[in-house]
Amino acid sequence: MKKTILAMAVPALLAAGSASASINLYDAEGVKVDASGAAEVQYIQEIGNNQDAKWRLDDGDFAINTEIAVSDKLTAIAAMGFEFEMAGGADGADTGEYRSNVENDELYVGFKGDWGQFTAGRQYLLMDDSGITKDYELSVNSFGVDINQATQVGKYVYDNGTVYGAATYTDFSDGFDDDSLGAAADADKGYYGGGDDLRIYEARLGYRFADVDARVYYQKADNLGRTADLDSDAYNFEIEYAGIENVGIAASVGRTSVEDDKTGTVIDTETDYVSIAADYTMGKTTFGIGYDNKDVEGNTSDVNGYYANVTYALHSNAHVYAEVGDSDGDDQDFGYVAGMEVKF
Repeated sequence: MKKTILAMAVPALLAAGSASASINLYDAEGVKVDASGAAEVQYIQEIGNNQDAKWRLDDGDFAINTEIAVSDKLTAIAAMGFEFEMAGGADGADTGEYRSNVENDELYVGFKGDWGQFTAGRQYLLMDDSGITKDYELSVNSFGVDINQATQVGKYVYDNGTVYGAATYTDFSDGFDDDSLGAAADADKGYYGGGDDLRIYEARLGYRFADVDARVYYQKADNLGRTADLDSDAYNFEIEYAGIENVGIAASVGRTSVEDDKTGTVIDTETDYVSIAADYTMGKTTFGIGYDNKDVEGNTSDVNGYYANVTYALHSNAHVYAEVGDSDGDDQDFGYVAGMEVKF
């Protein structure tokens, strides 16, 4: 996933600071405009065979959000966001591609009210939020899907504090070719590209009670390949417990199923995932650990992954961290990363 749970949970650790992660630019006559951003740089050696350590521009974001009060019960909303990353993503340093790469990753409009929120346009899909891992980079065997962003997306979100849910629908039946779906690693195979009759359906349903937050994600994608039929289904059930002071515990179980007939013979591959993670906060420092298991149908053995990290809050909007991780997969050397993130 684009964001890990640790990255989402860090604000709890950073409560020792004072500033919020956005700046109000304008607020008058029912119009409100906010800006937010983040920069994150790492020194990383990824888990793998003979990996070299390198500097990595992991994250650079800038976003503008606006709300316009239409009535007491209805607000018009809009947002645009940009990503600044190393060309080639995480693999840019491996190929020597150190060029800057700027992409418009969000551009949508919509409405919100007591009934929830509906938006349409370029957005992250629900599966981008799935996953309970508390890692920064080294949870290599945790649940994940390749389809987490698209342009022609309609999204509905509802949350009353106890029950929450969401749904998205992405439709490319007009033949519009959306490269936002393209995964660089799969582009040469014709995978995950937008084309005629490509459709994606998603749902999320969650319930909060006492110190427990439980939810389930589901995603179905039809006709994914540019050159062949490729259908996928994925679900992930997640649960988090915060009933122990300064401790967070989380677990998940999920499955992805891919049906591929690009060779003329239908190949159905199922992959099962299990993750367990925990963290402990002491003052401005948080310690996190996690275990992941990935079991691909047809493989002789499953693959286990492990990671541990420490985060220190310099301020509510700035933190530094270090992490180590390993996997028992074939020819997998351990990895490590140290980084810093500053946001506003």
